[in-house]
Amino acid sequence: MDYFRNFLPAFVSSQLDFSSITQIPDTYLSKNLQKTMSDIVYSCYLKGEQNHIMISLLIEHKSFPDKFSAVQIGSYLFSGYEKQIKNKEPLSLIIPILLYHGKGKWKYQPLSGLFKNLDPGWKQFVPDFDYIYNNLGEISDQEVETLENNFLIASLLSLKHSFEKSWLEANALKILILSNDAPENLQYNLAVYIFANSSLKEHYVSELIKSLPLKIKNTVMSTLDLLEKIATEKGLKKGIEQGIEQGIEQGIEKGIEQGIEQGIELGKADVIKNLLANTDFTTKQIASLTGVNEEMVIDLHKKTDSGK
Repeated sequence: MDYFRNFLPAFVSSQLDFSSITQIPDTYLSKNLQKTMSDIVYSCYLKGEQNHIMISLLIEHKSFPDKFSAVQIGSYLFSGYEKQIKNKEPLSLIIPILLYHGKGKWKYQPLSGLFKNLDPGWKQFVPDFDYIYNNLGEISDQEVETLENNFLIASLLSLKHSFEKSWLEANALKILILSNDAPENLQYNLAVYIFANSSLKEHYVSELIKSLPLKIKNTVMSTLDLLEKIATEKGLKKGIEQGIEQGIEQGIEKGIEQGIEQGIELGKADVIKNLLANTDFTTKQIASLTGVNEEMVIDLHKKTDSGK
């Protein structure tokens, strides 16, 4: 809700009753969308009315500009409307939001922009639409830190600097402390994200753990436990155990760095299964973290669910 309050255009946010915002259950989505968007679709009433507006938050986590995003968003929109019709619901507006946090600058373009040198007369046949584009690279850290929701601050800063290992290492303590009052599952996801995207050294991890409040410390230790399991499956159990139990011994550097970097590289299937079982990450986020295509994550998810 705080994200919507702060990053929707004023025309939109000023007319929404945020006290009525509700997450849409998986059953609302088509089967294809359930695989990637089960946590990011919400409904909200207009102020003073009983008309629903469907708000969709589409987080692509792209590391590079994707000129075909409009096609992907279009498929999402029409799939959502088809689902409303199938559920015999009155059609309600869906507002797509694209959050970009890649390295390069990206000026998004609508669907019609993909058809170059098209005679204006033909553009009437292009199913054009607009969407809200948030580029974190254009928002300063100072602006982000003025938000009232500490977990939102931590999440946006982590996304914005996700490709800057040195920044994540220098600010890991700050990010984790900001998430101290968030629900445990959100803390857990953020901790996994930070450790997976940084290269924290053994002495720093040990000092970081000592400096954390008890609540988030337990979450971080649980996160390290998950990473230990991942590393163990790749023959790095000894390094991880030494790192967690002895703090500043050789284990943290060998276990965390090699466990994340080599364990993920050499045992992607096992890593994916652990992330599916122990986090709320979407299939796209897991694919991005492990460097595989989304189809592999979806296939492993199906096999896990079927008990194969």
